[in-house]
Amino acid sequence: MITVIACTMRSSFIDNVFENYDRQLWKDKQMIIVLNNDKMDIELYRERARKYPENEVRVIQLPEEYKLGKCLNYAINLAQDGLIAKFDDDDYYGPKFLSEAALAIKNGKASIVGKTTSYLYFEAARSLMVFRQGSEQKYTRNIKGGTLVFRKSVWRRVRFPEFKKVGSDSGWVGRCIRRGYRIYSLSKRHYVCIRRKNTNSHTQKKSTRLYMSHCKLVRKTNDYRRYVN
Repeated sequence: MITVIACTMRSSFIDNVFENYDRQLWKDKQMIIVLNNDKMDIELYRERARKYPENEVRVIQLPEEYKLGKCLNYAINLAQDGLIAKFDDDDYYGPKFLSEAALAIKNGKASIVGKTTSYLYFEAARSLMVFRQGSEQKYTRNIKGGTLVFRKSVWRRVRFPEFKKVGSDSGWVGRCIRRGYRIYSLSKRHYVCIRRKNTNSHTQKKSTRLYMSHCKLVRKTNDYRRYVN
């Protein structure tokens, strides 16, 4: 079983959250959605969740004063044993994202996997780019937070830091490394980090120009999906 944990503070991404989950070819899955905003209408999400078999999709609402790490710990505690996948609410996850990660774990690569090299799509520039080239299919110390997939048994030993405003993912990975866990970087495929035109809406406030200076252009396009799956 893979449990997708999707934390969100914005109702505008409700379609993206469900579409990313529905798109996955891996069948043995469930999802826990965490609403981390006091003003969000939980009934909008619960209405969508009722379209799935009982208990496949759960929706919970936690106080917005909770940092991401605390939300993740709460949700993971509710998940079934097996694998945990952390999905960001605004990124793109291709049909084989869960399959690639689950097979790497089951084949013994590591108990924690994700992507160091990844695609980024800059909406304002219509540019599909590659970030951190050269770190595919190898062991690493740095994983993009929105691509983390790991065994729940790892989480039982190492919890996410609960009081960090930013960097909960990297903080957790660092804790895991110090506890002796290896981190395996998958291919860059099946996932795209989306940089919206309004960069102020991102947790990562790095300017578009600075971000792009660290990337390699793949192509200008309005349809990035055809090139990443």
